[in-house]
Amino acid sequence: MNKEVSIKHTNPLLTVEDMINFQLYPINSSQDSQELINDCRHQLTKDGFCVLKNFLSSNALEILQQESQLLAPHAYYAKRRCNAFKTDDDPSLPLDHPVRFFMDRTNAFVPTNIFAPDSLFKKIYNEPIFKNFLAACLKEKNIYEYDDPLAGLVLNILGDDTQHPWHYDQNDFSIVLMIQPAKSGGVFEYVKDVRTPENENYELVKEILHGECKEVTSLNLQPGDLQIFMGKNSLHRVTKVSGDTQRYTAIFAYTINEKVIGKAKDSQLLFGKVTSKYD
Repeated sequence: MNKEVSIKHTNPLLTVEDMINFQLYPINSSQDSQELINDCRHQLTKDGFCVLKNFLSSNALEILQQESQLLAPHAYYAKRRCNAFKTDDDPSLPLDHPVRFFMDRTNAFVPTNIFAPDSLFKKIYNEPIFKNFLAACLKEKNIYEYDDPLAGLVLNILGDDTQHPWHYDQNDFSIVLMIQPAKSGGVFEYVKDVRTPENENYELVKEILHGECKEVTSLNLQPGDLQIFMGKNSLHRVTKVSGDTQRYTAIFAYTINEKVIGKAKDSQLLFGKVTSKYD
């Protein structure tokens, strides 16, 4: 399938200096980047997210937008009903319990193995300077790429009348590059630290699900913005998109452990397939 979507216009000789806006974000300099790292750490602690506006160079952004257009037809769309906890219904609970509140999930994903070998998305995802910067912001010694043939690097697509409803992430953190916003809708919304390991805070979850929570923060990300988000305990969603402009975001999956592979069940739900690596 890579041959079908081979992105011939991608320049395989593009350097990290060509990809990242080093004038704003000198992450290639240990001395100059420390203040930036400290700022990111402060934002992550205070708000649960950090947004670096115009993180990409204009040249890289243009290439990634073109790549996205070519990748989009190969996305897997899977409309399904899900709750915020990604669990099955529990009939033993009251009907108004948040676990029994199901929403339509209608976004689509292009899995890792569809990206062309010379993809600029892959080059950024694999770039050591980029990974080292992210690890420093997250106060980790190292972070590692997923050893997953489908879920390591994905393109998330929201078209007309689609949404990614309220949910928690499985990973402690997520790295997202905004490539193209929708014409209308597609706003990232979240509530920080809704749950803890000891308390699911169902009453607050219920308020959020029913639009009664006043603590919802909205982020209207723009092309080229990089977002670091702590989504394991912060409930979040992307609002319904309308119009003929698809919303494209690249999701870079990293972990603090090596050789991580997702669950076969999750792969089937998200991508409509599994590979031999899940056996």
